[in-house]
Amino acid sequence: MLRNDFHRNTRDNLLVELGKHGLGKRDVVANVNFFARVTVDDAGALAWVPGNSRAGASIELRFEMDTLVVLSNTPHPLDPAGSYRPTPVALAIAAGPAPAADDPCRLHRPENGRGFALTEAYAAEMAGTP
Repeated sequence: MLRNDFHRNTRDNLLVELGKHGLGKRDVVANVNFFARVTVDDAGALAWVPGNSRAGASIELRFEMDTLVVLSNTPHPLDPAGSYRPTPVALAIAAGPAPAADDPCRLHRPENGRGFALTEAYAAEMAGTP
């Protein structure tokens, strides 16, 4: 039920959730739309790409430190659908073992290894360990 046809946009959804953590407009950063696709032509015009995401499509995110993730499931403004119908989304969260020394994410490119090293140094500094 749409509760009096009230339709909130993604930005407002993000601000509501960020506010629960003492954050606000200044904390909204570039976001990612994982399942909708929009292209840009040479003139800068945006175009919706239909059929980009299929039922059951998934992504996996990995975080090496505590991370606040704020999600919003609202229709894209360029979606040509005639009604406001957010599609169902399933979310699973899992904790795994610490990555091994031969972790492909760490070893894929030299800058990945540097990024991991900086993250580990920052986490140690925040924890007060040398």
